[in-house]
Amino acid sequence: MSLKKKNILIVDDNYDMLDLMQRHLKGFNYNTYKASSANEAIEVLKYASIDLLITDLNMPDTNGFELIKYSKEHYPILPTLIITGMPTIENAVNAIKTGASDYLVKPFTSDELYQTINRSVLKNTNDSYLSNPVTSVSEEINYAGIDGRSEQFKNLVDIIERVKNNKVNVLIEGESGTGKELIARAIHTKGSLANMPFICINCGGIPETLIESELFGHTKGAFTGAKESRIGLFQAASGGTIFLDEIGNAPLFLQTKLLRVIQEKEITKIGAVNTEKIDVRIICATNSDLHKMVLDGTFREDLYYRINVINIKTTPLRERKEDIIFLVNTFIKKYAIEYHKPSIKINEKINDILLRYSWPGNIRELENIIQRMIIMTDDIIDLQHVPKQLKYHIPEKTEPFKSLREYEKDQILKILAAVDNNKTKAAKILQIDRKTLNQKII
Repeated sequence: MSLKKKNILIVDDNYDMLDLMQRHLKGFNYNTYKASSANEAIEVLKYASIDLLITDLNMPDTNGFELIKYSKEHYPILPTLIITGMPTIENAVNAIKTGASDYLVKPFTSDELYQTINRSVLKNTNDSYLSNPVTSVSEEINYAGIDGRSEQFKNLVDIIERVKNNKVNVLIEGESGTGKELIARAIHTKGSLANMPFICINCGGIPETLIESELFGHTKGAFTGAKESRIGLFQAASGGTIFLDEIGNAPLFLQTKLLRVIQEKEITKIGAVNTEKIDVRIICATNSDLHKMVLDGTFREDLYYRINVINIKTTPLRERKEDIIFLVNTFIKKYAIEYHKPSIKINEKINDILLRYSWPGNIRELENIIQRMIIMTDDIIDLQHVPKQLKYHIPEKTEPFKSLREYEKDQILKILAAVDNNKTKAAKILQIDRKTLNQKII
């Protein structure tokens, strides 16, 4: 069993009860999160790793039953405990039906609370062990070239473990630089097809006039310049995996042909009459919103559902910052070897800068910056090696352009304010007469 403190989320619209519960739980050596409504609780659940949800039953807007229903569908292994000051047999029965692990009636003693919480947490640990025989990856820090320690990383590894030995179609979606190709390679190299070909194709990197020939091959004389028959990349990947990167850039005519390949498991060379059967796993990736493209009519709906059997969404680096320092150390080790600088170190102050930055280019941007900083130093990566765009900056105040008359008026008003609105003194300072001064401030 893990020795780390358990995280408990308390939900109650009574702030006095929230504070009382928090004091009890801290005394039991638990970490606590508080929410005064179901909506607040849902936000906490999205971004924190919670081990037990304790909720009041009667709350405005959304009650405890509704919150438990939500948690059971979105976080099925999360144990839940209902507390209420208005106990009824009906409520107790509904609590169990809804999925609550336990039910506690106010007022309760500290011992009752402690025993109920321990019972709920222990029950969940045992149930999870019995129902989830998948290999644990909690200690994994490098998986087939993918690095991380965050919950998002562990969830990603779990998905890969589940699909690696299946030839099911996989769609990897996410921003540029989040490691979509690395994930595709991990699915291939960790699974039963590891000794078979892995062919990677950028659907936006091949001209439309050539892409059909590249993917499916052609016969001799099929078109001008086709001096001999040639197999395509689908045939080259036979028995293994073909990775179609940036599938959203595939032209519509190619989407139609890909749909047939997926449906019929066969291809037709350009210029050929007969089809050829293929046996290949197809993994697609995109940084586009394919669902929106379907609605816009730029991506075939039937193809979208064919390739999207297993969906993997990569997490941008800004949403898993706990991985940043680990990735930094990984890249330092990598490039210290490549550039023959085995003793290179990094100033710890730089970590705060790296954690603050939003990383629009994700892992690829982080790796490029670490590589650049290592090149620019011989021993210690210091603050002067950090690119300017990462450092703290104060936005420049921009004002709209003004006419010369407006600048004159502003200056006169400043001087008037400095001399207690004495126009004679102001006119003398400006070396103009009072009449001119009056005209200029109209």
